[in-house]
Amino acid sequence: MAYQHQGSAGAEDTLELLAFDDEFDPLAVDDSEIDQEWMDDENPYDTIDYPTMRNMPETVHHDPVYSPERQGSVTAALRALLTRNPNRRPVLLNIIGLCEDGCASSVISERVEEWQRDNWSVYAPMTFCRMLERAGALTLEMPETTEEQEDAEEGVSFLEIRETVDPVWRSTEEALALREEYLAGTAFRNAVINAAEARYAEVYIAVMEALAARPRTVTEVQELTDTFDITKSPRRFGQHFLDVLEDTDCAAWGDKAWNLTDLGAQMLAELKAAKEA
Repeated sequence: MAYQHQGSAGAEDTLELLAFDDEFDPLAVDDSEIDQEWMDDENPYDTIDYPTMRNMPETVHHDPVYSPERQGSVTAALRALLTRNPNRRPVLLNIIGLCEDGCASSVISERVEEWQRDNWSVYAPMTFCRMLERAGALTLEMPETTEEQEDAEEGVSFLEIRETVDPVWRSTEEALALREEYLAGTAFRNAVINAAEARYAEVYIAVMEALAARPRTVTEVQELTDTFDITKSPRRFGQHFLDVLEDTDCAAWGDKAWNLTDLGAQMLAELKAAKEA
């Protein structure tokens, strides 16, 4: 296709805008360039083509970042996934708990949207499930896509294709065990009670008590931590304590403020007991 342009001297210039190839097929797919993770992100709610992608030759698939094969075990792969994605850890752990006895994809999607209301993510709910599956934390149970029907009058039976399917995800034993470890407060003990951060026990107690009383902004936490001499040299800002509490699942962001979690309330009592001992 060409565009005719009349110049000031009357000469005609031909500007090539698009060169169409008669052999071009927009529906053609190059299997050698299929990226499984890209497909997951681009098709977050797929239930039909995902198993199709799963069953393609291994040469087509890209190795996942967190997998038992790469990290050495399910526990190591899942721990790496949770460590490298601290902001998503609460949701990932919640999914594992939700899927302990098996949970339908539609239910997971609804719950994840609810959990991320105050901490939105670009990842779709099913992408989280696939990340966990690659790490060995979840298994996928696909329902039958057809159902046998009978026509008594005609005396024939036939298969009817279901319009929708709702795959079920189920947590593995390794994932449930690691979730229990996180919920038991091991991370907080290792980071605060049994570590160098123990010198700031009074500060942590004050911050956690303040969050327990009501949600606090970063500014409010900063004003509180500034009242302690120990935070002045070396300088420790309020955000530091919030970061540690978030990383250990003791504090969470919600309704535009920081809140103490249920685990945080348990760890607050334990920290007080350890300080008094």
